[in-house]
Amino acid sequence: MKRDSVFIKKGIIVFILCIFASLGTTFWYTARMNGFQGFRLLLASVTTSLFWYREIFLLLVFIFIGLHFLIPIKKMYRWMFKYRWYIGIGILLFLTLMRFHGDSIAFYHNTIQSGVGNEFSTPIFGVVRPIRSDEFVVGTPNLLASLQGGNLFSVYNDVLRGTDTLNLATGVYIGLPTLILAPWKLVYAILPVEFAFSFCWYAPLIFGFLMMMELFYIISKSKLVSFVGSLLIIFSSWYLWWGFSVYFVNAPGVIVCLYYFTKESKIYKKVLLSIATALCFGSFIVNLYPAWQVPLGYMFLAIGIWLIHENWSSIKQFTKRDWLLLIGALILCFGLVANYFLSMSEYIEVINNTAYPGARFDSGSYNLNKLFYYIQSPFYAFKDIGNPSETGVFFSLFPIPTIAILWCWIKEEKKDWLTGGLLLVQIPMLIYATFGVPQIVAKITLLSYTTSFRIVDIIGLIQIFFIVILFSRYKNAERFHWIIAVSLSFGTAAIAAYYSWRDYPGYLNTIVMGVMILVIVGLSFVLMFKVNKQIQQATLIILAGISLFTGIYVRPISVGLSAIYAKPVAQEIMQITSNDKNTKWIAYGGGIETPAFAVACGAPTINSVNTYPNLSLWKTLDPNNQYNEIYNRYEHIKTVFTNNSTSFEIIQPDYIALNLSYEDIPKTGANYLFVNGELEFDTSNGYVSLEKIYDEYGASIYKLVY
Repeated sequence: MKRDSVFIKKGIIVFILCIFASLGTTFWYTARMNGFQGFRLLLASVTTSLFWYREIFLLLVFIFIGLHFLIPIKKMYRWMFKYRWYIGIGILLFLTLMRFHGDSIAFYHNTIQSGVGNEFSTPIFGVVRPIRSDEFVVGTPNLLASLQGGNLFSVYNDVLRGTDTLNLATGVYIGLPTLILAPWKLVYAILPVEFAFSFCWYAPLIFGFLMMMELFYIISKSKLVSFVGSLLIIFSSWYLWWGFSVYFVNAPGVIVCLYYFTKESKIYKKVLLSIATALCFGSFIVNLYPAWQVPLGYMFLAIGIWLIHENWSSIKQFTKRDWLLLIGALILCFGLVANYFLSMSEYIEVINNTAYPGARFDSGSYNLNKLFYYIQSPFYAFKDIGNPSETGVFFSLFPIPTIAILWCWIKEEKKDWLTGGLLLVQIPMLIYATFGVPQIVAKITLLSYTTSFRIVDIIGLIQIFFIVILFSRYKNAERFHWIIAVSLSFGTAAIAAYYSWRDYPGYLNTIVMGVMILVIVGLSFVLMFKVNKQIQQATLIILAGISLFTGIYVRPISVGLSAIYAKPVAQEIMQITSNDKNTKWIAYGGGIETPAFAVACGAPTINSVNTYPNLSLWKTLDPNNQYNEIYNRYEHIKTVFTNNSTSFEIIQPDYIALNLSYEDIPKTGANYLFVNGELEFDTSNGYVSLEKIYDEYGASIYKLVY
């Protein structure tokens, strides 16, 4: 009783301290973001919803920190690991309820009717990342476009490209193919759009973290190692800057579900696991991005072979019922995959015949230097490097994990199939990313579908698996002599520093570079030399800290979709399209975000991003097929009006200019023009005139009169 009373008192004190700490931090951050304008205005911010969203988020963070002083740390983390899936789902539900997401759509706040909107038009934490345009200019507007109009969630929407466009390829389609592609999108049929958007935004991140941790726990049988391994992947600069690849849900999902299938005895759990295996395997097949999919396929094939070998005794004990369940799962998988590809046949046919990316072919070249960018990648969120997506890597310490694990594998008497398999599949990847391979070899191995700049990412991923194995399966194995370990560690750090200095001179100053060299040397030494348990655990905690530092500030935290829908012009566009369902629009001015904004508001825009080309329109404007190589591709489209003949030109591989002749404007079928900024239009062109119907805060809308 006395112990309970003391615990309650300590709990109350900790909670009060958490409230003060969170309030103080909220005030400080609010003043920092808004520019301190005096205490009166700062105190007035307490009345805003934005302030309390920040406070709730920070209070939960400080409560979690406070629990470390209230509950024995080991006991708390054992409990958290035991209930990891429930905690993950709980976090997802909380984020959904609060309408949080990490999309950079706040970019529109300063590019469309700059500064106009409501308090949620900007992030509550973090900053907008313009490099994530594939999300806020492509993915998010495409998704929102599919939620507009009268035929919600149907096979096609007519908003994107201003013509029928497959929702399955670009938006939200509530149908069987979505079950195998991205099942979380089905919540759009249940939840209001802002809640569904938050759920779908965080679902692959949270389930990816949990699934990777589950796989690493199967491999390592260590809670700490599996947790740190998952952090090294999910909080890496590669994962967070590129986007939340579903391969880190479905690929490990296949291994995890099969593993537990071999261990389970209850029939209903075996049924569920077999279905989950089918969905994960099918999802890996249909989420087409061969540049990563092919090397990942080889990697997880090696892991799958290890799984079968490791559990062969259990597999031999399978009953007819078990085999029927697995055969049924395969039938279900291939049935759903066939259904998906049948539904996507139009898109696949068009995209495979495009000049870009359909005609892309690669046989490899030297790009190993990218692997060494881990020396600078932790700082991408804090100091601009230009394109952190392309330079994002895993903090892999390459090639130290490969060298250390190869030594351990050679020295052990009973060879570990997991280590051997990963070493084996890494060999052709290293050759491909170093010297390249003959074209015939690239075709036979399917490596022609990837590029050396992409395959090195998977080599980096394999290093993370090696780190997990070294800290678990080989934790007691003899390593190198300390002189060799020190030499290789310093050599690796020197190579990483060289490539950073050579490719991005001045990005890291001398002090930071020196610190990172010491960090790399220290971590590499632990992998190369046999150390005691305490040093191993300390090293894992350091790796966890580096991962959190790398990833915690990459994505902003925003609330809802006000960055788009709080704009007056957005309301005007939606009003026009609701009154006239047969409109077609041209978006003009600004950058690639202007057509994206238009389709997000439901305007069928002919020059919105062509995720696959609208060849019927382009060939109408180019009857002699003169510019086919230019527009027959995935493309963002900048429109310029001209008195000359219509022409197309490439600005960059996925960005083209449509120089649209006034004479040809009627051929597009457009009857509205959305302008962001100044309009250059020859009103005496003799073919089309403009009737202004809206003009406010730098955005205007015109009706095209022929």
